Amino acid sequence: MEANKGNRETYLPLLQDAQSYLKFLLDKKVPDSVLAVSWEQFFHVYDDLIRRFAVAQGVPRSDVDDCAQEVWSEVTTRLFAFDRPPDRPGLRAWLYSLVRSKATDIFRHRGRRPAVSLDELQQAGAEQGDAESDPAKLYEQQWEQAVLETNLCQLQQDVSPTNARLIQMRLIDRRGVDDVAAELGLTPQQVYTRYHRLTKELRTRVALYTGDDIGG
Repeated sequence: MEANKGNRETYLPLLQDAQSYLKFLLDKKVPDSVLAVSWEQFFHVYDDLIRRFAVAQGVPRSDVDDCAQEVWSEVTTRLFAFDRPPDRPGLRAWLYSLVRSKATDIFRHRGRRPAVSLDELQQAGAEQGDAESDPAKLYEQQWEQAVLETNLCQLQQDVSPTNARLIQMRLIDRRGVDDVAAELGLTPQQVYTRYHRLTKELRTRVALYTGDDIGG
């Protein structure tokens, strides 16, 4: 499956299928099974990201469900007409703007102040250790991390317990090959082979949603 060459853009076929699915519903027609599966995939990843964005905006955990529901209400009525501007960020920026708007509505309607958000942390110099940091880059990093975590969790559910533990130890815990082999009762070559196969599958899944690759 070919990703969007080097861009961190939404994988266009998935987006287009999701748009087509919603257009069918709005036209009171029945989408086919391919479009239905695409919509389920789209919702699976972006619901998680929307919730993470809500938390990043300072929405209390108790209000995240309400915020996500409001965002999805907008998405289901407007996504079919979404057209990414060629010189500006795409779907993630649009989704983030929806989250910020809905989060503001929640704070206003409930008469409460938001928790500290990424914007405020940035303005307060909480990221001074990184001279190049800015809110947009922080959100980009959060987006990528959320996509990776979501797909890694799903992959670990789909593979054997040994392989799930192996990719956790190598990719997340950064443990050495010999250490992993000893704990799992495998040879170093088996660890290399399995890890290569697992990360290849993970890259394929991540590319479906981002058009980008994960680190080596």
